[in-house]
Amino acid sequence: MSAIWQLCEGQVIDNRFRLRQYLGGSDDSAVFLTQLAGPQTQKAAIKFIPAGPTSDLQLSLWRRATELAHPNLMRILDIGRCRLENRDRLYIVLEYAEENLSQILPLRPLTASEGRETLEPLLDVLVYLHSKGLVHSRIKPSNILASADQLKLSSDTLFPIGECRKSSGKFDAHDAPETAASPLSAAADVWSLGITLVETLTQRVPVLQPGNQADPIVPDTLPQPFLDIARHALRRDPRRRWSIAEIAARLNPVAVGAAASQSVSPLAVPPASVPAVPTAKPQVPKSGPPPPRAQAQRPRLQAARAPRQTMVLPNYVVPLAAAVLVLVAVLALPKILGHRPDSSSSAATTSAQPAEPSKPVEQPVRRESPSESKPKPSAPSATRNSPMTAAAKKPGAQPARSPVVAPAPASVRVDKFPSANAPSTSASSLTRGDVLDQVLPDAPAKARATIRGVVRVSVRVQVDPTGNVAEASLDSAGPSKYFADLALKAARNWQFASPEIGGHSAPSEWLIRFQFSPSGSKAFPKQTAP
Repeated sequence: MSAIWQLCEGQVIDNRFRLRQYLGGSDDSAVFLTQLAGPQTQKAAIKFIPAGPTSDLQLSLWRRATELAHPNLMRILDIGRCRLENRDRLYIVLEYAEENLSQILPLRPLTASEGRETLEPLLDVLVYLHSKGLVHSRIKPSNILASADQLKLSSDTLFPIGECRKSSGKFDAHDAPETAASPLSAAADVWSLGITLVETLTQRVPVLQPGNQADPIVPDTLPQPFLDIARHALRRDPRRRWSIAEIAARLNPVAVGAAASQSVSPLAVPPASVPAVPTAKPQVPKSGPPPPRAQAQRPRLQAARAPRQTMVLPNYVVPLAAAVLVLVAVLALPKILGHRPDSSSSAATTSAQPAEPSKPVEQPVRRESPSESKPKPSAPSATRNSPMTAAAKKPGAQPARSPVVAPAPASVRVDKFPSANAPSTSASSLTRGDVLDQVLPDAPAKARATIRGVVRVSVRVQVDPTGNVAEASLDSAGPSKYFADLALKAARNWQFASPEIGGHSAPSEWLIRFQFSPSGSKAFPKQTAP
């Protein structure tokens, strides 16, 4: 039948949709690649099914589905009737998907992490559909698609909850057993989800005997929590199956006590950080007692030595020595201020140890804040000028006055040693870059009005040491070449503050994620190298 469908390539449906390429199908249905008319060249998929007695019902269901909006649900762009290959048919135009899950499974099964990444958005969109009174009714790998960089569920098989689905198709293992004679329910989607989960992780569908009322056998090799989810989803009795909420709770349990060590979704564990605070605090006093004991012994030694000094020195010695020091300072002060070269040399002799290392490390000292040396030397631009001007004043004014005031200059000079040694490690450290100027794509309002949801485009830019974009390329073009070109053009005009390595500006690499929506465009930059 595929050969007959391929003969339809090139035909135009309703003077709007040209069938460019046959993508796949069956005897009754087919999917073609087409293109939307508009300001941008956007790919789309058009699907044909036979028109029959329930055509009006099917069109009303599709029309109802066009009003849905969920990031993990394929958007319906158009619906209608046509005549193709001498038969009346219904068609539905959907956003284009690059691939579906059934194309990957023949090559390899999904890993546990990939299974989680697939299951989480499916649960999210099923909660949305069930809240709208709809079931998907056809969950299987071929209906799980990838559009741009987002996983989506097909939207052409939606059906109201509580109604019977009349279909001429053959019974599929993904269909819940009760759907052959009972109205559709949310539990039917749970069954289909369980079959699909086992199939994606093992490349095999669980065996189900038509005449046997036993539950299908789920392989014990499935990792947790998928083993529990599959077993509770594949119950023949729909009343015994887990709900979507119970599956989500098992997939991402709240971390409490021993369960905190399990791998859970970050969205499900905000309370996990609460018990860590009181459990960490009691450990601080336990490690604290040794230092207070050492400090408690030092006053005893000083107290033992103090009486010996008072017994040897008379009471008048201290005031007399203080008076002599004041007299010497008064007489020597004019000479010291008048002969700065001599005073600087005398300062070098009185405090030779601090003065000598200050000369060879004069340049690194300028990179630190003059007020304190403890903060990390990681501020690249905000502290570059003020420390240099402050450091320029130190060689002339600070050493000349240091001999005059006795205790203070000694403490200042001692504080210089950590700041002089710190640049030796910061010189080889890395400072991150920053964005100086963001240029958003100039998307016309008419073009943005054609967007349903969000169009995502990722651009990778190479930035030279001066902060200019040297090269820009598409990392993820998204579904629209028009919006991809706008994003690429805007990214070339960005300006960056280059990172520093060893005190020198270095080239960098950035990944800019643009988002287009009817309300406007946004950008989310991230430095990827160095």
